[in-house]
Amino acid sequence: MVQSVNRYRAPEAVSQQILLSQLIAKQQALVGGESRIANPSNDPKAWLEVANISRFQSDENAWTQNLGRAETRSSQAEASLNTIVSGLIRTRELLLQGNSGTLAPSDPESLALEVEGIASDFRDALNQRDNYGGQLFGSGPPIRVPISDGRTTVASPNMDAVQEDIPISGGATATLDQIMAATAEAIRNGNGADRGDQLTALDGALDRITQLLTRQGVVRSTLEATRDQLDQSKLSLAGRKSELSDANVTEALTRLQTLMTNLQATQAVYGKVSQQTLFDYLR
Repeated sequence: MVQSVNRYRAPEAVSQQILLSQLIAKQQALVGGESRIANPSNDPKAWLEVANISRFQSDENAWTQNLGRAETRSSQAEASLNTIVSGLIRTRELLLQGNSGTLAPSDPESLALEVEGIASDFRDALNQRDNYGGQLFGSGPPIRVPISDGRTTVASPNMDAVQEDIPISGGATATLDQIMAATAEAIRNGNGADRGDQLTALDGALDRITQLLTRQGVVRSTLEATRDQLDQSKLSLAGRKSELSDANVTEALTRLQTLMTNLQATQAVYGKVSQQTLFDYLR
């Protein structure tokens, strides 16, 4: 019986060609942009580290979005509180004018109407919504916004902190609305003592809002520092991830050329062996 010629061909050459082809395909994929650790088996340790980095990057993206919202709310709150401070200073001036004793009979009413207009502006400022549709000065506990790992911030005070329990004369407290209404009434119909009491109440309101503005300054500094930290962390994580997963294209091209040369040589050798006949083996 005649044996097959293939039996005498070099099976190791065939295996070598297959292996070289697989290695070439891998290098071509790296040159084309495929990750060095597309599969866990490529480098289990590096693959695990990249997976952890990706998870942390996802967290940082969420923190960055929260940070943007907190910055917006903080800026809006600061602007509104500045509006209230300016309005309180103007109301104080109007009250002092009303207590000067040199007004015409119609002047107190004009001054009181201006105070009431300022109070209306206060209500508009306190009831506005942020850019995301939520109440800027919400009711209930202040909203704590996560801005980094284990770190939260209150971007804007709640309504109670702005307008409730403001100290007035005699150790009592009142709301901002009540203080403004009482000031308008003191200008219209009050005496010197009434206006003196309202001056004290306005000073209490100014102290309250000024304290809140100081807190907003601290919040703004915190947000700025946190953004800087997140930006730096993003760069560090992206650099480490690239170091672990990105292919060295120059190195991959060099290896690809070497593998192609080896494959061509192997094919040439295999071609010569394949051309031999059974009689060549029997000589």
